[in-house]
Amino acid sequence: MKKLIWSLLLLTILAGCGNKQEKKQVPANAEAKQVKKDDSALRYKMIKLENLSVEQAAKFFKDYLEEEGLFYPKFLDFKKAANLDNVKFDMRPTLLVIFGHPKEMGKLINENPEAAYDLPFRILLYTDAEGNRWLMYRDFDAFKEQYILTDPEKILDKYKKLLQGFEKRLQEVQIKHQNGQA
Repeated sequence: MKKLIWSLLLLTILAGCGNKQEKKQVPANAEAKQVKKDDSALRYKMIKLENLSVEQAAKFFKDYLEEEGLFYPKFLDFKKAANLDNVKFDMRPTLLVIFGHPKEMGKLINENPEAAYDLPFRILLYTDAEGNRWLMYRDFDAFKEQYILTDPEKILDKYKKLLQGFEKRLQEVQIKHQNGQA
């Protein structure tokens, strides 16, 4: 079971990060109208973590989600997951935080089932080869564009505002860490 979960999550990330081919999509709410998409729909937000470790930023994000009333974050630490399956190797800190209210994710999937490929939402926290720490997440406007969603309940706007609020808080916390106040 652990191997299956590990494999599925790894495949999801690899497919989401590396697949930049054009795809024709049929909107769920249109009559067989073909829509051509380009790479612009694969935009991501990148935030450099100046004074926080990957683990500290992940905990801060989890606490922020809970404070905002979203109690569904799940964490995947790739190195720990590999070690559970006795796959030993050196790996820089890399954490995936998966989040999103199941009912809201279901509404987006009902509008376009293909959106399920990128749901629930997730942020990736990692350390690159130079030792820089990053937080990365999918741009919600690009998500809406890619899956041709009308989103009548403004679910994507809610998550966009949630992540904008988190970015603001993260910046404040990093400044405090820089000044030795945290």
